[in-house]
Amino acid sequence: MGGRIKTPAEIEKMRASARILRQVQGALKPLCVAGAKFTEMDAVAEDIIRLAGAVPSFKGFAGFPATLCTMRNEEVVHGIPHDVPLEQGDLVSIDCGVLLDGWHADAAFSLVVGGPTANPGREKFQQVVYAALQAGCGAIRHGVRVGDVGGVISQVVRQGGYSICKEFTGHGLGQELHEDPHIFNYGNPGTGTKLLAGMTLAVEPIVARGKPKVKTLADKWTVVTVDGRDACQWEHCGVVTTDGFEIFV
Repeated sequence: MGGRIKTPAEIEKMRASARILRQVQGALKPLCVAGAKFTEMDAVAEDIIRLAGAVPSFKGFAGFPATLCTMRNEEVVHGIPHDVPLEQGDLVSIDCGVLLDGWHADAAFSLVVGGPTANPGREKFQQVVYAALQAGCGAIRHGVRVGDVGGVISQVVRQGGYSICKEFTGHGLGQELHEDPHIFNYGNPGTGTKLLAGMTLAVEPIVARGKPKVKTLADKWTVVTVDGRDACQWEHCGVVTTDGFEIFV
């Protein structure tokens, strides 16, 4: 199924949500230092969102208890913020959603605590996942198919020597946090749903450094790699245009 084409006024509302989410990301990145706690970051993010007159998209969604999904090293997705202090060289992924006036923004970033030199292997990994995201977004324009997007994402990931966690996909976005279509991180060119100008999407490669097999922890949310090796998530949301993809955040 294809996603609903949004009107210019609706797209502008999503841009407004995204502006708040950019503020959140800008505040969180400097906080990702050794000794910091995800719970502290979660409180900062929620304060920014609510002071802007918005609400956290994730908090309460299907019972999720927090504003952020926070992942560290082997944690793949849906991590509940915890009080374990970050350490130099940790690989961190933080996903956040903002709901303003009935419209969602959704994006994630990754980084290495202490900077690229703190763990060059992890830095290379997250840079490849970011490159896969950029390639996927760069493939989007009116008339291409989901398989075209997933194909270029998976190509970048495979060339880096990593694995797609196929259980998790990007998605349509709008008045619902998850809308049609699924934006798979793998696929064959010329296959799948056709993307049309005005569709609003979240593109999010979710990648394992080792084998892609995952399991869910006892908290019923946090997903980790079975082999204990690192995972990484990057995500942009935006709108399909006649000749490209306008990234909101």
